Amino acid sequence: MLREIVIFVIHFWINSFVSANYTFTYDMASRCKEHISRHGYVYETYYRVDSFDRRHLKTEAELIFEMHLAILAGSNGHILLSTVPQPSITDPVYEIVIGGGSNRFTELRRNLRRNARASSKTVGILSAIEFRPFYIKIYNDGLIEFGKENEVLPVLSYFDVDPLPVKYFSFAAWNGVEAKFLYDCPAPGNNDTTATPNSEAVERNETSSDSLKTSLLMGRMPNLPPTEQMNVKLGIKVTSLFYNALDAKLITGLSVFMSWMDNSMAWNPSKFNGTTSLTFRQGQIWRPTFFVFNSDNLDMLDTNNPDHIWMVYSGEAVFHFQTTIYTWCVDYSTKLNRWPRDEYNCSLVIQSWDTSEQITLSVPKLEEMEGFTDIDDVIQNEWELDIQQYVISAEAWRDIGDIIGTDVNDSMSTSDRLFITMNLKRRASSYNIVFYTPLLVLVTFVLMSFWSEPLKMERVWFYAGTTIVICMGLCYIDYLVPCHTVPTILVLYTTVLFGAILALFVHVLLMMETADKICNKPFISTILLHRWLRILFCLPEVRLCRIYETLGESNLGDEDRDSGVGLAPRLGNYEEMQSDNVEFNPRREIAEVFDKIMFFVYSITFSVMLILHY
Repeated sequence: MLREIVIFVIHFWINSFVSANYTFTYDMASRCKEHISRHGYVYETYYRVDSFDRRHLKTEAELIFEMHLAILAGSNGHILLSTVPQPSITDPVYEIVIGGGSNRFTELRRNLRRNARASSKTVGILSAIEFRPFYIKIYNDGLIEFGKENEVLPVLSYFDVDPLPVKYFSFAAWNGVEAKFLYDCPAPGNNDTTATPNSEAVERNETSSDSLKTSLLMGRMPNLPPTEQMNVKLGIKVTSLFYNALDAKLITGLSVFMSWMDNSMAWNPSKFNGTTSLTFRQGQIWRPTFFVFNSDNLDMLDTNNPDHIWMVYSGEAVFHFQTTIYTWCVDYSTKLNRWPRDEYNCSLVIQSWDTSEQITLSVPKLEEMEGFTDIDDVIQNEWELDIQQYVISAEAWRDIGDIIGTDVNDSMSTSDRLFITMNLKRRASSYNIVFYTPLLVLVTFVLMSFWSEPLKMERVWFYAGTTIVICMGLCYIDYLVPCHTVPTILVLYTTVLFGAILALFVHVLLMMETADKICNKPFISTILLHRWLRILFCLPEVRLCRIYETLGESNLGDEDRDSGVGLAPRLGNYEEMQSDNVEFNPRREIAEVFDKIMFFVYSITFSVMLILHY
């Protein structure tokens, strides 16, 4: 057993060394046939498998299909193995995607563009400067292998219980990618120059639409506009919206509609079997390209879907696609906002990508866009949206730069811009419940505390608990509030916090012995006994008795002693104070005065701030 493991490790090491030094030479390439894919993700030419030749060229007896090929591409080399030419999306096929996702993974699918059965992470498996050789093997028992030439282990391996009889194959690339395929290559180590398969291209029955398309595209340069000045209708529909108030970044999903006239592409339908419209892939004919001027990057508007360009016989072309853009949206006009009941005015500026093109823009009517944009799903979000679209000429754009003192015309483009203003208003129903309910409850209880019995420890614990609750809440919502402005609701909570701390400080101060000594001062008693002060603060009435006596003597007669009025001896000529059933306590009455003053001030302050917030 150990001997077999050692032999396997040595064999694996030798093969890995050979694979690392294996190169696809010019002599090998000269014995292959060539196919170039320039038109994106579409299988145009199908090749018929010559079963007789391949039966004699098998390297293993158990194989029912074997292919050796090489690929030169930056990414996305697609190989299709099928039982019929031009298979539909429902037909069973083997589709192998090599270097998908920007040359990051390889995948085996059981249907066109779907139903993946095996996948592997293969970063850098393809190269745009050298051919990379691969093999495809299908065994009698249904085992399918795809791998690099002269490597022990395959890149992909899948066991199909119902293997397909491969009779046709085809190649494709991706939008914007040109891929070169070398097929019908000999197996590595086979020096016989005649030992190669003989696959032939399947003649495609050309329809009237195909012949019309061929005649229109003959000799056309797809990168050049048809005329020097192009009139383009450009309209957008917002399909999704997300505003991150913390980072002040707006993420907008757009459904873009473009329409233009190309008289050189017009045709007479009666000469082409009544064909009134055609579809072209991106890259076959010219189309306007744009980018967002105020985006967080200056990349071209990227299409999320490989849509086609639709053209009618009059030469009018329509292109519709979806994209996602990232822009900044910051309101510098104020340092305060009404979050979470906030509003923002954001803008998008879309302009031509190619500065050499002169494009005159116009906004299409809603009914012109409906047939294309209605199929796009609109994702509901937390924002109410009001959109306005305007066209700004190049001259007006330069005037804007002069007004704001910025060179906005650094691109020197003579094309128009599409200016889009968006007013965002948050749907704050859930936020109102979450943030305003605790605020109103805290304010209510703080105000009610001023009518409770003063100079008690229960109120101290209440103010302390209110302070802790507000501080904990502010700590947990710090990641929600915007960073570039100060929400007024944060000011409200902070005001309640400082109000509770101030009430706590005053209450504790009045409970100290030092406060008792201060409150017993004669001038404090005089102020507290003032009639208007007691009426204003609703203090209980105090009954006064004036006593005239000399020090150590009493001139009261027996009638005064029997009058029922109890008089305490005084050390001087002071007013005797006595309230009905209430003992006069200066410190307690000062606490009541402070409570009512703070109740009035807090009520006015909180009411005014809430009104200003709303």
